[in-house]
Amino acid sequence: MALLQGCSQIPDESPTSPQRGGMFTVQLETESLATAKNSVANGNSDNTAIRQVIGYRFSEGILREIVPGIESDAEGTYTFPLKELSGDLRFVANDETGIFSQVEPESTSLEAFLLHSTTVDRMAGDRFLMTGSTEIKTQNTTVPSIRMRRSVARIDLFNPDRGVTVHHITIRGIADKGYVNEQPNSETLEPTDKSDFTIDYTDAPLGNGRETLLYLCEQGNEGLSAEAIVEFEGGLHRMVATFPAQILRNRIYTLQVHGKGADVSLSIVAEGWETNHTTEALPDSKGIIDIDSSILPGNVRVNASLDTLFISHRGGEFKLALKAEAEAEVSIEGDARGVTATVEARTKTLEPIAFVAVSCAHRMPHEKQSYLHLNIHRDQLYSGRIVLVFEPNPVLLSGAIKLDENGICDFGRYIDGELGRITLPEGKTARLEFDPDEDPWMTLSQDGNELRILGGWKPNDPKADGRIQEGRLILSDSDESYSESYSIRRRNQGLPVVKIGETWWCKYNLRGHVKSFEDQISIQADPAINEELADYLNDCNEEELLRLMGDQYQGGNQQGLPLRHDGTAFYHEGMLGSAQNFGTLDPTYMAPDGYQLPDYDDYAFFSGSNNYNIGGVGSRTYQNGAGDEISVRIIERDVSFLGEHYGIVSLYEFRSGTGCWILYGLGHQWNTSPGSISRMTLLLATYGNSANSWIMEGYAQNDRPNQNWLKFVNQNSTKTRVIRCIKSPVEYIYE
Repeated sequence: MALLQGCSQIPDESPTSPQRGGMFTVQLETESLATAKNSVANGNSDNTAIRQVIGYRFSEGILREIVPGIESDAEGTYTFPLKELSGDLRFVANDETGIFSQVEPESTSLEAFLLHSTTVDRMAGDRFLMTGSTEIKTQNTTVPSIRMRRSVARIDLFNPDRGVTVHHITIRGIADKGYVNEQPNSETLEPTDKSDFTIDYTDAPLGNGRETLLYLCEQGNEGLSAEAIVEFEGGLHRMVATFPAQILRNRIYTLQVHGKGADVSLSIVAEGWETNHTTEALPDSKGIIDIDSSILPGNVRVNASLDTLFISHRGGEFKLALKAEAEAEVSIEGDARGVTATVEARTKTLEPIAFVAVSCAHRMPHEKQSYLHLNIHRDQLYSGRIVLVFEPNPVLLSGAIKLDENGICDFGRYIDGELGRITLPEGKTARLEFDPDEDPWMTLSQDGNELRILGGWKPNDPKADGRIQEGRLILSDSDESYSESYSIRRRNQGLPVVKIGETWWCKYNLRGHVKSFEDQISIQADPAINEELADYLNDCNEEELLRLMGDQYQGGNQQGLPLRHDGTAFYHEGMLGSAQNFGTLDPTYMAPDGYQLPDYDDYAFFSGSNNYNIGGVGSRTYQNGAGDEISVRIIERDVSFLGEHYGIVSLYEFRSGTGCWILYGLGHQWNTSPGSISRMTLLLATYGNSANSWIMEGYAQNDRPNQNWLKFVNQNSTKTRVIRCIKSPVEYIYE
């Protein structure tokens, strides 16, 4: 509370002599400004906080010392240990970027100190930069209270009325720099550059609420204006308002949007002014559309204030005549896909100042509303604006279908299942169209008020050779007077399959890269398309058998591990000492597009339990765990691969109903050392269990007669696996 502590130990001097050093204590107060919700300017919610404060003591117009304030237990109370208790003390709080780092005691003048300027970003960071001052008076018996003021002004947007939504705000003429300290006569810095601030709410128009938009330096109002585009009573309205003659620090300037009855207005309110200054925006007559001189098609409409043009999603070409003050000029701002706009020759009378030729493509179903602005200038000053609103297509499209600027969606790969959903407005219909030589590989399925676009699959399609499949989505008016066509393309690819039970199984093990259809045994190159696969595998030459055996795989590595021989032993090239878990990977990650790894139930179909002996060489019948009758035929073949004896391998032919499926493979390798191959135990890549995997634990008839065990048991992830895919479930199967 006392301003002098320990001063009694300093000898008294004459009244005209400066007081010697001591502790100078002050109470720093900040004016609380309510923080707007959803602020977009800098996220600073603690707008009264002081993180640190520096005192600059001036005497006789010269900086004498720089002293950091020491915060006491009392909130807002700071003590400054001064060398002399005389002169003025200038306070700067939250100078986090070192604005005053170059000032020097006994060198910097008060005038130079006060003229320090910087950008708004440095004055409105994590904490607001604030300043204040006081005369050092030693006779005070109470702690003086100092009002700290922010060095910036704040701009808010306030929309209190229901039924009004803000789409776009632009503030023009923002000064690049301002004074840090308040000037004696509120002088403002002459800006070296000016910029505009723009925020677009088109994707989510702002309804009722308040937002902080940005912060400004103190500046004069040379061309400082605000423009709002709002939606009210079914139309877009553009309004312009000017700021007060001077933007002062520590003030909030609120853009207030009001909509009542049939009127909508924009005003700027400077909070805290004694006069409560308000500037109301008036309809802008400095730039309007001359309808009589324009050439407009039927799908274009103009609002009542003649400053906004709405173009339907159908697009087209038109010529727009603009009317404004003589000598005014027009410039085009903005960019919209498929739109070209050109300003044509203007006149210098009070007739239309310019014609703007506009050509716009029709809007795709997924495109959002977009804008072009025709800005009108006179004598290099902004005076008006015409807004061109390109309305969105009323058809809503979602999902995987993404149309390019030509209305084409090319997936560039095989894909099936739900490709997208469309929502049709009243009076619209949708259908799919295909060329005469193209299969109907897509279909539409109703789901509530949406149509699902389904990509289908054709088992063992002879055309599934990588060629492009195309279909067209046709959107039409119910009377067929207008229609839009969008192309959807995919690569038609597939693998040879058989259906056993309710599952479509691939006939062959994967080889090469799991995502490459080119590496796999194709439908067109299926060597056993007209004969039993088990018999073919038993009779074909060993080179062909090795090709059809496929590769081994480790979880996470999509590249196959081919069988090799190093002159001493067999091994799988590329095997690593660790791998990911097949059971927890996405089941489609280790399979071509449209296919996936089998899970427990898929392999359980062939087994009577989780540890089931299907017997030895020959044929027999048994029941699986679900009670389905399964027939199995087991064939052994003694083979040599790569010029070396490999040993006996088994072929397992399973039948159920009319389905027939053959299991076979090269066994597995349990570590990276050559020779670590168990050739008759097939580890089957299985999805859905982090510990267990299905295996076929096979034995040669001459080793352990009549023993081949299907088991679901624990296996580590390092061991290699055979990958036999199944077709991923698909709703639409076409012939």
